[in-house]
Amino acid sequence: MDLKDLRKKIKEYKPYNEQEEKDRLLMLKYIDTFDNILVRENEFAHFTASIWAVNPEKTKVLMAYHNIYQSWAWTRWS
Repeated sequence: MDLKDLRKKIKEYKPYNEQEEKDRLLMLKYIDTFDNILVRENEFAHFTASIWAVNPEKTKVLMAYHNIYQSWAWTRWS
């Protein structure tokens, strides 16, 4: 998916509540403002995504140990 497709998906998204609508509008603004919104090199803002990976029985979750913060966290794509 490229940035144009992502923008279209966000524009078409139906917000669950007022906060989601504010977030949706802010994401659209950032996409329109920055060419590099999908990479960490953008020091003002960039998009990330997190997931919960669970087994079929939902009794285990995949987590990653963060060496800098010395804590467990869910996995994240950035």
